[in-house]
Amino acid sequence: MTNQVFANNREVSCKSAAGKSICAFPDVCFTPPLTPATPPGVPIPYPNTGMASDTSNGSTSVKISGKEVMLKDKSYFKRSMGDEAGCAPKKGVITSRNMGKVFFTAWSMDVKIEGENVVRMMDLTTHNHGSNPGNTGPWPYLDEVAMPGIGALCGPDKDREEKACEGCKPKGNKPACPPYSPPKPPASTATSMAADQATKMDALAAIKKAKRSSAQQKELESIREKVYKATPEYEQFKADHKKYFEDMAKATESDAYKCARARRCMLVPFKSKDKQQQCCEGQTGHHLIEASAFLEPGTRGKGDVPREQFKNSKYDINKAPCICAEGQNNTAASHGLMHTYQGVRAEKIAVKGEWTLKQATDTAGQATKMVFPNSDCSPGCISAQLKAYHEQEGVGVKPGEKIPASPSGKLDDETAKNAWKDLDQRAAEAEQLAKNRSSNR
Repeated sequence: MTNQVFANNREVSCKSAAGKSICAFPDVCFTPPLTPATPPGVPIPYPNTGMASDTSNGSTSVKISGKEVMLKDKSYFKRSMGDEAGCAPKKGVITSRNMGKVFFTAWSMDVKIEGENVVRMMDLTTHNHGSNPGNTGPWPYLDEVAMPGIGALCGPDKDREEKACEGCKPKGNKPACPPYSPPKPPASTATSMAADQATKMDALAAIKKAKRSSAQQKELESIREKVYKATPEYEQFKADHKKYFEDMAKATESDAYKCARARRCMLVPFKSKDKQQQCCEGQTGHHLIEASAFLEPGTRGKGDVPREQFKNSKYDINKAPCICAEGQNNTAASHGLMHTYQGVRAEKIAVKGEWTLKQATDTAGQATKMVFPNSDCSPGCISAQLKAYHEQEGVGVKPGEKIPASPSGKLDDETAKNAWKDLDQRAAEAEQLAKNRSSNR
């Protein structure tokens, strides 16, 4: 189409574009009836959508396909839709409007028209404005990305996500995240010890060991007393865990779980501009290209000082693409597994602590497939999304450029090592088969 003009590999928003900011949620508006119990009406959250074709107050001298271009702060979509029923006199709980304007809250930092920054696909918007602020939280504007093959690579994953999430938020009312209520850890140190060792027998073995020396008799009594006290707490902990896993088993059949599983393939920024976490509760955004590759060691969260190699790069740790993984740190659950599988690979193929961006993105794609087999993410799609961010102008990493590998996780994990060994073997067999076929022609 003639309106396909890109900034930083992302299509520029303009009146002639087909882009949309779809179903920003929640747009809470007061809705009839007005009753004594709810005098202003019933506050109901609506999904709200804005269209690029409603662009207003855009550029005047520079146009795309003969129509105006959206500009930072100055331009807006003149109306939105989806909250029409929220028409009680108060309307929006914040803006007192419904069907209000849509404004962008993010834009290109280095591409300008008429002196103003242009806005692009995946830049954030807020909806149903009267003035500032809007009546919704930030929501991405979606159009096209200038990445050769990304549509074909990610098309099946995107189709699967749309099917799995049909009826889920933000497009519907069903939750898009499964329930998260892990059992609380036991209160006492002794109980925690018993839980970590998975059985009280290990704790009792400590008593037996202490008997070997009369000098350790006091320690024996101390351990015995702690274990005795820990027993009921530990039994409760086991019961809570049993119920938790039973609940999780049920949750895996829920629409929310299926949606969250499919959405895992669509990478998200680590944080939005207003620090709104985009992963489900209990999950953490895992940088598939480690942030430590771009930051001086020890400076993450302490100034985020860029390495000398990237001192002129506009890499942003909060905007860099992440996969939603379970676990609050890099050693727990699937978050820890991603570090392990990527770390094991990095340690093997990185040379003097460095590897190319292509090696890093390929590793991320394959590790995702290994750690999350039920999500069935295409490694090519994961890699393409990572390249779209890291190779864009401003961040500016070249495909063959060497970056620090920063391996982490359990680097001696035999399961991870065997998984990569099996993958390499299958790749070698496929390469040999291709050579044989070529020589037989």
